[in-house]
Amino acid sequence: MEELPEVPEEFLMSLLPCFEMLQRASIHVYDLKKCIWKKYFRMSLNVLSLIAFMCALTKYFGEISDGEIQMAELAYVVSVYVVCIQAILKVAIVLLKMKEIRAIILELGSMWRTEDLTEVQISKKNALLKRLKLCRIFIWIDIVESWHYTLAALFETLIRKFILQEECGLLLPFPCSFPFDPTENWIRYIGVYIFETYSIFRIAYFYLGTELLMVTMCSLLATEFTLLQEDLLNIKPGNHSLLKDIIRTHQKLISLADRLDDVFDKVIFVNMTSLSISMCFFGLSAKASHGFLPIAKNLVAAVGVTLPLFNLSYYGEQLREASAGVADAAYNNIWYQGDTNYQKLLWFIMRRSQKPCCLTSMKFSPITLNTFSTVLSTTWSYFSLALSVYEDES
Repeated sequence: MEELPEVPEEFLMSLLPCFEMLQRASIHVYDLKKCIWKKYFRMSLNVLSLIAFMCALTKYFGEISDGEIQMAELAYVVSVYVVCIQAILKVAIVLLKMKEIRAIILELGSMWRTEDLTEVQISKKNALLKRLKLCRIFIWIDIVESWHYTLAALFETLIRKFILQEECGLLLPFPCSFPFDPTENWIRYIGVYIFETYSIFRIAYFYLGTELLMVTMCSLLATEFTLLQEDLLNIKPGNHSLLKDIIRTHQKLISLADRLDDVFDKVIFVNMTSLSISMCFFGLSAKASHGFLPIAKNLVAAVGVTLPLFNLSYYGEQLREASAGVADAAYNNIWYQGDTNYQKLLWFIMRRSQKPCCLTSMKFSPITLNTFSTVLSTTWSYFSLALSVYEDES
């Protein structure tokens, strides 16, 4: 296990929340100096619970597929199943690319600037870092929503049995098939409920941890491009050595952006191909559900899977704008007071910046805020189609 790299504390503190969230799911980007026994015990527990949960969920999915399928039940199972598969695929890709992720973090950390900054650069950097903290708030909103989704069945059971005095079965948060009756008695019910809750939160940490790591690295890279813009605006004509240093820094940042896209383009592809399905079926499940709590938990889940997509699209747009803004900064420099060699160097920067850096889905589609609106539009089309089929059956 690799130790934390020696990089500026400000840079490291931005990444620590990502490392800590992934560590809850036993994915160790770096060694955070936890007890070895606890670390491997938790890893074994997480793996076993995850395998058991996915087997139970898959078995249930197979059972309802063989029988007469109710639309509400199908939508509920498909939405949960898609999110679980999506999270597992994403974390598998991250594990395969872990060595490259560490290399990018180390190189970007070595370039992170804490000295020789103007007041404007300090102000812009602090603003971008504060904006990144807002992204973490959205992630924790998703965690709270996950608790709401998981505990809704328990609250409904307790309310109906002990407050409304109704005759009802013991409700579990997720549709799974076990080789025993999980609702035979309260002890077995609580044990299975804890098992499902623990397992689904490993999935949540897979899902949200990879998202947080991706957008954080994207934001830090965009911050470096923003600082470089100010360097170009402030450089004096004739300072060829400093301009060449800026060009070298620019080339390194472009290379890091390309490598970052190489690492996460498949993760983004998994996002883009499955988000519309999960959002559509969560919405359909809410439509087909009866009672306030089931409707609320499915609507909350639909919003929960939408927030990471918005974060990704927003920070993808930020990276694109920051890298493209280098060309504008070079043009706004007083280049006309410099000699021909100075102007050619600036032209080289402008020419290269006209192809902005961005995250993509398998090198095909750039990820910007337009992506967010496109996915929502596609989801609405799927939802309208599924809703019309459901209403026809009803």
